[in-house]
Amino acid sequence: MTIIKAVDFIDSGFSAEDADALVPSIDVANESGEEFTVDFSGVQYFTTLFFGSALTRLIGNMGEEIYCRRVHVTNLSESGAETYKHALDYAIEFFKKTPEERENGQAIVREIMEDQ
Repeated sequence: MTIIKAVDFIDSGFSAEDADALVPSIDVANESGEEFTVDFSGVQYFTTLFFGSALTRLIGNMGEEIYCRRVHVTNLSESGAETYKHALDYAIEFFKKTPEERENGQAIVREIMEDQ
């Protein structure tokens, strides 16, 4: 099993840029078709944006069952684990929707963001 040490790529899991730094190693591990682990020892500060951009996006291609069987995360702080669970739950629900439902939801979010 491949183990990706996130701290080799990022200091925090806070932004889309942090996710972008980690994604290439996740994609290489994912392409093997085997289980892999992302070890977050030494990494602090997480957002759902980070987890969605780095990891839970894979649910769209793999499906929930395969994702949960193949992708493992370890050594998250308590708040990091809660944030990851939120991102995971959101992605599972999002990818159960039809493409039209997804687009409608994203349009609503874009509209809200434009109004701010």
